[in-house]
Parts: sequence; C-alpha cells; structure tokens
Amino acid sequence: MKVETSVPIKEVRPLPQELQRIAENELNEVSSRLTSDIQQIRDWINKQPHFNFEIGDQLLVSFLRCSKFSLERAKERLDRYFTIRTMAPEAFTNRDPLLPEMQAILEAGCILPLPKVANEYGPRIIVLRFSDNLNPNLMTIVNITKLSYMIQDILLREDDNAVVSGILFWGYCKNFSSKYAVQLTPSNLQRHTVIEEKGFPFRMKGAYYSHLPQIFEALYNLLKIFGSEKLKQRMGLYSESNFEELFKKIPKDLLPEEFGGCNGSVKDLTVFWKDKVESYRDWFLKDENCKIDERLRPGTRKTSSEVFGLEGSFRKLDLD
Repeated sequence: MKVETSVPIKEVRPLPQELQRIAENELNEVSSRLTSDIQQIRDWINKQPHFNFEIGDQLLVSFLRCSKFSLERAKERLDRYFTIRTMAPEAFTNRDPLLPEMQAILEAGCILPLPKVANEYGPRIIVLRFSDNLNPNLMTIVNITKLSYMIQDILLREDDNAVVSGILFWGYCKNFSSKYAVQLTPSNLQRHTVIEEKGFPFRMKGAYYSHLPQIFEALYNLLKIFGSEKLKQRMGLYSESNFEELFKKIPKDLLPEEFGGCNGSVKDLTVFWKDKVESYRDWFLKDENCKIDERLRPGTRKTSSEVFGLEGSFRKLDLD
C-alpha cells in the first residue's frame, strides 16, 4: 500500500504571469502538454516497485520544471531525491519540529527565507544566520542543516518563485562559534553538498557567505571542492571590508532590516518561520515513511558510496 508524500490535488497551482513566462522560456514548459507530462511520470512511478508511496501532482511538476521538462531527467531527479532521503537518516529522520533541538534552532532564527524577491519573480533568498547564542551541543550542524532541508521541503511545496526562479543562499557568519569547526568534517560537507545540489529540485542561483571567521575559510574552500563547476561559479566569500560587494549579487534593499534592507525583520521572520515549520509537523512525521526500498529496485541496488561519493577518501585531507 502506497503512502502519500503530499496532499493529492485535482490540478496544479497556476503560476503568476511573469513566472509562467520564465517557465516557458527557460524551463521549456508547455501548458497544453502539462497534464500529459505529469501522467507520463506517474505511469513510470507506478512501474517502480521500490517507490511504495504516492506523489502529488504539484511535486511532480516541481521535478519537471527543474529538469526543464526532460522526462528522463525528471525521473532521475525524482529517484535521486527519495534515494538520498533514504540514505541520509541523520538529515531526514527525527524531523519533529517540537523536539527541543529543533525548537532551539527555530527560536534562534538560523534559517530564514525572505518574503520579497527581485522584481516579484526573482529567486527566493534564504538567509543563514549564526548568532553568538547558539549552543553547539544542542544546536549541532547536523540539526541546523536538517532544519534547512525541512524548510526547503516547505518551499518545494508552496513557493513557485523557488521552484521556477531558483534559490539563493546568504550566510551571515560573523558570530559563528569556533566550536562548530570540529562538526564540519569533510564527510559532512560532502554529504551536504550532494543533498543541496542533487537532492532538491531547485536551481541553485548562488551561495554567498560573509564575515566568516578565519578558522572556517579552509572549510569554505573545501565546500567549493565538493561542488559542481556551476556551483563554484555561483559561490562567493565576503569580508567586513568588502561586504558591499555582496550587493551586486543581492541588492541591499532585499536584505532584512537589521542589515540595512527592507525585507522584513529578523524578529518577525523568526516567528513566522517557527509557526510555518510547526504547522507542517504532521506532514514531517508522515514523510518519514516515504523511503525507497532498495530490495525492490529493478536492476542494481544503489549504495551510499555511489550516492554520496567515497567519503572516506577525505578523512585525512590537509585543510591548511
């Protein structure tokens, strides 16, 4: 018996006019063919014994859009999305937002998608904040990235800007505790890069970091090593002295009020996203049942080393 991964819908949510134009011009979407494309993906899923759950139409459209309506690429990304979630239990289990560790991170406002986007149809900006009151023992890197994936799951189901125009990260790291350095192992960085680049069906438009303590700069360079060439070209590191250069990538007015912009306050956004994530509690608990059954996969089974790479190769990597 299959378990739903999202609420079944009778029709796909219509896009605003400008986003529809982008979907057609950049993602090869053809409105008259959308129903047929969805049905072809659904027919394929029904023939996959290792998919023992249902998938809603809106989610299927997200994968089609990210794959620029290549049916084969959409199938590959869909399979990879659920395979990664199955093989990374540290990131995709125990996702109850009411757990103490999740509550602490939500209350700290570590991951905050911003409400306004450029020209109303630009990519969704997600701010990563590392305040000086984070407890590395409770609010671990694994739990912080887990919450980031939870929020991206919400965006995947609700945010047409994120799906059509992409997402853009800005990490404000001025108060990033050095105690986190031991948690940012090469294996963790490698797994995180794979999840972000290959797990979620988003177009990554940028990943920028500012005010990064020197101890973390080597880890930033390592993160770039694990990323694709396209991602490397869309990454940037900014110090306090050249912080205004960031505004060429993210206009200043699109930053939160605390950083000189007019895109909501950190306080209000923290309350909003805490409530939003908690409202998805039932979905997160139910989603843990939506895992690939490798025993039933036709052909060769996937392995963790195949999905995430040879993680052990980086254990002795010199970061100096």
